Amino acid sequence: MEIPLRTAYSQAGRCGMQPKAKHSLRAQAHQSKSRTETVKTETLEKKLGIRERRENARDERVSRNEREVTLEKQKIELAKLQLAKLEKEVELQTAKNKALSLNPAAKVEEKQFETNIENMIKSIKTLSLPVPTRSENFNLFFQSLERAFLTKKINDEYKSEILINLLGERAHNVLLYIKEEELNDYEKLKSIVLREFQLTPRECLNSFKNAVKSSGETYIQFATRLTANFQYYCSLRKVNSFESLCDLIISDKLFETLNKETATHIGIREAEDWFRPIDLAKECDIYISSRSGSHKEIPITYGYTQNPFKNRSQNFKPKIKANYPQYHERENKNCYICGDSSHCARDCAKRFKPKESNDHIHNKINVNTLKIESEKQNRDECANLQSARNSID
Repeated sequence: MEIPLRTAYSQAGRCGMQPKAKHSLRAQAHQSKSRTETVKTETLEKKLGIRERRENARDERVSRNEREVTLEKQKIELAKLQLAKLEKEVELQTAKNKALSLNPAAKVEEKQFETNIENMIKSIKTLSLPVPTRSENFNLFFQSLERAFLTKKINDEYKSEILINLLGERAHNVLLYIKEEELNDYEKLKSIVLREFQLTPRECLNSFKNAVKSSGETYIQFATRLTANFQYYCSLRKVNSFESLCDLIISDKLFETLNKETATHIGIREAEDWFRPIDLAKECDIYISSRSGSHKEIPITYGYTQNPFKNRSQNFKPKIKANYPQYHERENKNCYICGDSSHCARDCAKRFKPKESNDHIHNKINVNTLKIESEKQNRDECANLQSARNSID
């Protein structure tokens, strides 16, 4: 039991206690008071915590009830929509049955139409190439598709539907922005598909030049594919005569010799068209002169090849005149990398390859040296014999 502070002081005074004992008693009284206040505070906090938990539980229960009510309302609305949908379907089926009862042949015609469309899609799919995965093959796909249309004598009204069925997932992007009146027009649908997937004329030309024979392809098939690709490139360039074809070949060759900057400028100027040889040359001269001769033109063949050292020996080999004093002496020198006497080490194609053992090279050099020395000795002997004959004569 806690002793009040006044009571403790009065008892200590009556008992005649010493000051030290009084101080100790006072400290005990203060400790007792602080403990009492702590207990009261803890009790109050417990009461407040219980009240707060009760309020939280009540709020949670109310919110849960509200969510359940909202969910029930949504279920009721969904059921109403489903019921309305079923009613519309019943009405539509009733009207359809009524129409079929008045015209029984319509049902047979509808089934026959669906069957005919499915059969046409299957037959066209069998006769034509599969939908390509690479953009440069779409022209071959459309050529085979139109050939199949001619073979099966497909009417124009069914062509667009067959094309959409063949494209499958690839038709999704096209159908997003196509107009309703264009959906039944095969030519417009074809142009939209080509615009979506086709290459530019320059890319088509590069694809033709870089084409290689596939492993499962015969040479006849490869030749047919090359022919179709080149014809498609000519159609993109709108070439319809021998003269225009010659101009196109010359322009393409001239374009290949341009450096990167000039080629980029010409490509921007050309856009979707192409320059005839004279016009292309004028454009190049104007562009180069506009740069005030800041630097010489570097041909794209030398400056931007994949392997700059592939053709180095024939492109950069120094030309030495035959009457040059050291010409005969230099042509007898061998490459110290591969041992060949036709070029020097700076022009060797193996210059940047990993180093290997040089024994076979030294052997080759020794053989070539002996051969050259023997030839030189033979020449000297022939010269001496000739001089001796001349002196005798």
